[in-house]
Amino acid sequence: MEEGAWSFGARVSENQRRVFGIAYGVLGNSADAEDVAQEAFLRAYQKFDSLREAPKFRAWVNRIAFRLALNRQRAQRRRWARDAAWHRSEIGTAVDGAKNAEQQILLDQLRREIENLPEKLRRVLQLSLIDDMEAEDVAAVLGIPAGTVRSRLHTARKLLLETMQ
Repeated sequence: MEEGAWSFGARVSENQRRVFGIAYGVLGNSADAEDVAQEAFLRAYQKFDSLREAPKFRAWVNRIAFRLALNRQRAQRRRWARDAAWHRSEIGTAVDGAKNAEQQILLDQLRREIENLPEKLRRVLQLSLIDDMEAEDVAAVLGIPAGTVRSRLHTARKLLLETMQ
């Protein structure tokens, strides 16, 4: 096995959980997240030789996954807008029992409130909390300073707290 292929394989192994987590945090669906993760690694493999600084692979592949997930999410929203009635009926059938129904209602409300946040706050919240990324990693994915990430995260939490009360 050639050196470059082993190096790429090792990097995939080191980063696949995080890449999947980023995609899942944006999409909320395992199958779509797996597709995005595979596509992110395929694109990274195609451009791997052009990566000049190997230590930056993690941030680079995270950014690829995040952008692909956003693109897929936009496509899904367009599809969901066309199929809104069907989508609502599918969510309704997933609730089982009074306790699960209450939890589902709260989760649905939280997801709606997160979706209603301004995009710049929503993205920081998704990467920071849902994907459990540090501010520096979120900053690398979004291309903004870590201090801005912390500020936006604080603002997003404050807005969610106000709307959920």
